[in-house]
Amino acid sequence: MTEKKTSPESGLSGSAEQAWSQILEIVKGRIPLQNFNTWLKPTSGVSIDSEVFLVCAPNKFAANWITDKFLEIIQEAVAAVLGAPRQIEFICSPDGGENLSTSPPTPIFNMEQPKPPVSARLFQDSQLSQRYLFENFVVGDSNQFAHAAALAVAKAPMQTKYNPLYIYGGVGLGKTHLAQAVGNYARMHFTNLKVLYVTSERFTNDFIDAIAHQRTAEFARLYRGVDLLLLDDIQFLTGKEATQEQFFHTFNALHQAGKQIVLTSDRSPREIKGLEDRLLSRFQSGLVADIQPPDLETRIAILQQIVHLENQSVSFDVLTYIARNITRNIRELEGSIVRLLAYGSVTGRELNLSFTQEVLREALGGSCTINNDVIIKAVCAHFKVQAEQLKSKRKTAELARARQVAMYICRKHTGSSLKTIGEEFGGRDHSTVIHSIGVIENDMKFDFSLRHSIEAIEASLKA
Repeated sequence: MTEKKTSPESGLSGSAEQAWSQILEIVKGRIPLQNFNTWLKPTSGVSIDSEVFLVCAPNKFAANWITDKFLEIIQEAVAAVLGAPRQIEFICSPDGGENLSTSPPTPIFNMEQPKPPVSARLFQDSQLSQRYLFENFVVGDSNQFAHAAALAVAKAPMQTKYNPLYIYGGVGLGKTHLAQAVGNYARMHFTNLKVLYVTSERFTNDFIDAIAHQRTAEFARLYRGVDLLLLDDIQFLTGKEATQEQFFHTFNALHQAGKQIVLTSDRSPREIKGLEDRLLSRFQSGLVADIQPPDLETRIAILQQIVHLENQSVSFDVLTYIARNITRNIRELEGSIVRLLAYGSVTGRELNLSFTQEVLREALGGSCTINNDVIIKAVCAHFKVQAEQLKSKRKTAELARARQVAMYICRKHTGSSLKTIGEEFGGRDHSTVIHSIGVIENDMKFDFSLRHSIEAIEASLKA
């Protein structure tokens, strides 16, 4: 954390504000809109000099989050707009950042500019984030195999048959977490190892920089001198023939020297188009492990861990509601709970289900305005029955099915407790609700008509 000796000019600098707006436009196109609106939209440019760009964030929590998540993207945008890199420093004012002139704000910390890509610092700074550890990786059926393989490599780098270890899966499922956890574990337990984590984009940029400055020999020496290379998002090498050639030789040099390689991608080697066959065959020569979207229990566990780390308290119903509505992307899951905690901290409001629906309305595609009454009306309209019939004790096949569907959708879209849902349907026991939800979840696997009915009801709710 670096503090400035002098205070920024009172009020917002016009040039700084204009430049920051242009920077935000670039960043906006590279990150999810929800993340941009939550974290970056409330920021503002304060002042610029030849070395420092001073930016105001709403609070320290937001500044920490921005630095942790968006550092590289912001730095690239700053260089693009200003024509040269700047050191970025965040400040927050005592009144939350709305009035900078009341008293001099205090810098929170600074984001250092990237070091020269081709230098011995690659060995001093492995580019690893200390937040990615095996200890805080939530293991479930969807990622158990990949986690076990990564842990085996971390405990015995250069000694397993898993070389390379190739981890693939959809966006935001934990590939980067596992790759960096391998590096952090290795650095902690094997202090003499030279560990380097890079994205394929960084590898490409380093290679281009080396060509431009006639330092390709140094580039090759440095990248081929590591003991553990962790390369993230290998699919982005597609179409880059010269970079592929360079990585091919880097891979061979490391592999033949018995060094460990860990690769990640958003697809299996067979599904990557635009990479040379000789690279793809090498990717498959070790161990290929996939990560699937987490199941409900794992998603809830992830949310519980985040809440625990933030030393907060959130009800199980709220966590279940979020987990049921965000099903495929862990980053979105994390972003939603962090957004909720941040809003709760700023407003001082109770983190109940109603507040959660209000805060996460945009993230959940408008479903946050849905409640049990609205769902019951939509189900009744679809099945052409009356609400009183759904809540009655009648058990005709038609009513039973409509009631089960209504209970299932209530649980999915409102996060209401089993007891609350049971009370909505004539005071039924929570075990009846569990049974109904289970029946629908099972039948949807093979009953396409049922699936279409539920999709139609959900579409009507969002409309």
